[in-house]
Amino acid sequence: MKKITIALLVIMVALFAMSCASAPAPVAVEQDKSGLPDFVLNPPMATDAIYGVGFAKQSTMALSIKVAETNARADIASQIETTIQEAITAYAQEAGVDENTQLISFVETITRQITDTTLSGATPKSRVPMDDGGVWVLMVYGKDALIDSFEDVAEGFERNEDAAFAEFKAAQALEKLDYQLANNPTVSQPVK
Repeated sequence: MKKITIALLVIMVALFAMSCASAPAPVAVEQDKSGLPDFVLNPPMATDAIYGVGFAKQSTMALSIKVAETNARADIASQIETTIQEAITAYAQEAGVDENTQLISFVETITRQITDTTLSGATPKSRVPMDDGGVWVLMVYGKDALIDSFEDVAEGFERNEDAAFAEFKAAQALEKLDYQLANNPTVSQPVK
């Protein structure tokens, strides 16, 4: 009996030593199971280019590619210049007497994103057709194309008379504000 116990103990120690000496268990790497191209979830970043991602699923592959490229260009344009307009409406009304009151509350928020940019020189870098008939497109807009675009805009800019008049009126308004602040200092007094 002692021999069997000693033999089992030796085998267990040997197995334990082998398990400690074996290579560490592989670390589980989380893989993307969405089936999307890598550039969709992790768009490239660069100092010399802007990348845009677009998707479309149309009746034909050719049309899907065109629309996806358009969406990718819109993505690039929104990275260059976007105007955000937001309106928030809040309404609250309370009516009643003592403990018999009712509160009506309403909040509405509207946000609009507007992009108005001319892109010249954005090119497709990758097109990935999907099993469902859609296509993902990665577009690149290089720094040289961006600089050329701004130079074209700068050459076409002419200062007109309306802009000069608006600047003059803004300067006058600032002068009036400075005068009012200097001659009518605001003094707050506690409410009694």
